[in-house]
Order: sequence, then C-alpha cells, then structure tokens
Amino acid sequence: MYRNPYLCCDLPTQVTHIITASDSALGSVVADSGLTTSIFEGHLLNKKSEKPQLHLTNFDFGVASILLFAFILFVWLYSTNSKRLNQIVKAFYINRYSNQLRRDEITFGNRVSIFLSTLFIISFSLFIYQVAHYYQLQTNNNDVIFFIQLLITISAIYGIKIVVVRFFGYIFQSQKESGEYSMMIFLFCNILGLFFLPIVICMTFVKDVSPLIFIYSGYGVFALLLVIRVLRGFLIGVNSIRVSKFYLFLYLCTLEILPFVIMVKLFMQNV
Repeated sequence: MYRNPYLCCDLPTQVTHIITASDSALGSVVADSGLTTSIFEGHLLNKKSEKPQLHLTNFDFGVASILLFAFILFVWLYSTNSKRLNQIVKAFYINRYSNQLRRDEITFGNRVSIFLSTLFIISFSLFIYQVAHYYQLQTNNNDVIFFIQLLITISAIYGIKIVVVRFFGYIFQSQKESGEYSMMIFLFCNILGLFFLPIVICMTFVKDVSPLIFIYSGYGVFALLLVIRVLRGFLIGVNSIRVSKFYLFLYLCTLEILPFVIMVKLFMQNV
C-alpha cells in the first residue's frame, strides 16, 4: 500500500461498495427529509399571530403620574428649601427648633407649608388607596372618584382638627398652647408626607418584595409619629398652668386616641 506523506491517515485501497441509481435516489429522499424536518420542533415558543401584537399590562399609569408630580414637588422643595426642610424635621421632636419656626413665622399660608401639606395629602391618600386595593376594601368602582374622596376626607379631617384646637384655645384662654399644638399637628402632617412618599413609591414599583412589608412599614411610621405628637401635646399641656389637666386628658382621649382606635378596629373587621 502506498502511503502519502501529506495525509495524516491511510486511504483505503479497495472500494467495498458501489453507489447505484437506487442508492442515489434513496440519498436524495433522506436529504429532502432532513431539510423538511426542523430540529426546533417540540419547544414551547409557539407562534400565535402573524403580526406584532401590543403587550398590555395592569400597570396603573394614573398612580405613576401622581407619584411623579409628588416626587418633582419634593425635589423642588429640597433643592430650594433644604435648610428649612431639615429644620422642620428636627422641630417635630426637638422643642428648640419648633420655637425657632414660630419665631420665623412659619404659618399655614407659607409657601413651604402649602407645598409640604400638598405632599402629605397626596402621599397619605395614595397609601390608603393602595392599602384598600390590596385588601380589596374599595367600595367604589371608579378609582378616580375614590382617590378624590380620600383627598377631600384627609384634608377635611386635619383642617377640622386644627380649627377645633384653635377654638378650644380661644374658649379656655390658652391661645399660646393651642398655637403650639397646632404647630405640632402641622409638623406631624409634613413629616408623615415625607416618610410616606418613598413607601408609596416602593408599593407601586417594587414587585419582587411583598406589599405587606411596605404596608406594615407605613403602619409603624404612622403609629410612631402619632405617639410622638400625643406626647408632645401632653407635655405642652402639663407645662402650662392655664390648661386644665382634666380637659387635656379629655381632649387627648376623644380627638387623638379614640379616632385612631376606631380606625384600627374598622380595619381589622374588614380585613
């Protein structure tokens, strides 16, 4: 046998089979069958339509638009009044900063106060709106009407609360104490709005985490700030000789603690 030095293997010297006409026909049939049979058959990516289809989701673009407006409002406040925002946060639990705010005449008609109150109403309403959707507590089929009702209700509750505090302060000749506690209610709303904004953003956009984590976080923030507000109000009344301790206790029980207990009771019954 002759060995070619340029080849890495030996070539056969004898032909053991001669291709006939029938063999060539069989080979063409095999080749054709190999072309028609796809190796991608049996997968789950089946074609459903010949044309592209729009992929629609259940994402609530209305909530996203409201959150975008609230976030823009917060960024504008922080970029233009960052020092005042830090002072408002510290004034909620430090008496020295709250006195400084009163000396600076930070009233409810101030520009920062109006924007912070708007941020609170939007954030707190969105939190209640999303909690109601999660627990399926919404009785109104129209989401827009339900959200507007929440905005009006929250605005009315805290507006009436401040008016009642000022009224009692005028009746019992304790305008200074009522003004201080009205400031505490105002600070409570502003701080609550700042804390609830990231919570409602996470509840809307974070899908890999259970919504219950953010819901219970909102409950905890609300309860903590409410306890601080009640304690600060109690200290304002105790440190003043013009405020009756009995009327102070009666006010805290009827207008602060009792509504919160009723809301918790109704929520637990519905859930």
